[in-house]
Formats: sequence, C-alpha cells, structure tokens
Amino acid sequence: MQEEMLTEIERINVIVLAIGCLAATVIMREFRYVFSFGVGSAIMTLNFRFLRKGMEKVFQKVQQGGEPPALDGNEAQALDRNQLAKRLNKKALMIKLPLKFLALVTAVILVVLYGDINVIFFLIGLSTVFISILLSQISFALKPADERSKQHGA
Repeated sequence: MQEEMLTEIERINVIVLAIGCLAATVIMREFRYVFSFGVGSAIMTLNFRFLRKGMEKVFQKVQQGGEPPALDGNEAQALDRNQLAKRLNKKALMIKLPLKFLALVTAVILVVLYGDINVIFFLIGLSTVFISILLSQISFALKPADERSKQHGA
C-alpha cells in the first residue's frame, strides 16, 4: 500500500515537472524561467527518490535482521540479532541522512549562486514534491470508499 502511494507520488512528481516546464515555456517564453523551474523540480524529485530508496534499505535490513557487526563475545551475547541490526541502522541513518541533506543544500546554494535562474520559479520548482503529495492525497480521497478499503485491506 505505502509503496504504491510512494510510486504514485513519484509519477505525479514527474508529470508536474513536465507540465510546469511546458507552462513556463508557454507563459514566459524565456529559457531562464523553464530552467529555473526544471532545476528546482529535478532537485526535489531526485531528493525524494534518494530518501525513499535509503529508507527502504534501512527498513528492509531491520525486517531481515541485517548482518550483525563483529563484536567481542560478551557484547554479542548481550544483544540479539534484531537489536544489533537496529543499532547498526540507526548509526547508518545518523550518518547518511545529514550527508544527503548537506548535498541537497549544497546543490541549492550552487544553483542559486552560479546559475542564471529566476528565484521565484526555482522556489516553485522546489515545491513540486509538496504539490505531488497533495495531488496524490486528493486523488485518493476522491476514489470510492470500497476501492479505498480494498487497497488498504480495511
């Protein structure tokens, strides 16, 4: 269920990117605006995708038990396999998520400083994930109740 919703959000995200670039081309008729929207939207689309894949890997390892790290005898006996996997994944999250955030901030700063962009269109492009989530939830709410319950097992 959740994986389907995330896939739908990604699909809507790409559609919003394409429609937004087309609308910017038709309305503004200048490459700078299309580029600004497209770069902002692409950054957020890729960020959403990378975060999704990273979280899927973390939770998949927790469900499978993960590979326990090498420990001395006392510590290995004190912790079971699931506890070791959870501890390992928390450490991985504490390292990977800030690095990804830093990469995102760096990309935004580089585009703003060195790109020939329109800041308003760039900010609109950065909001495409929010727009995609909103559209996804509206489409879900407009589905008939029996179809929604079939999808979610209720």
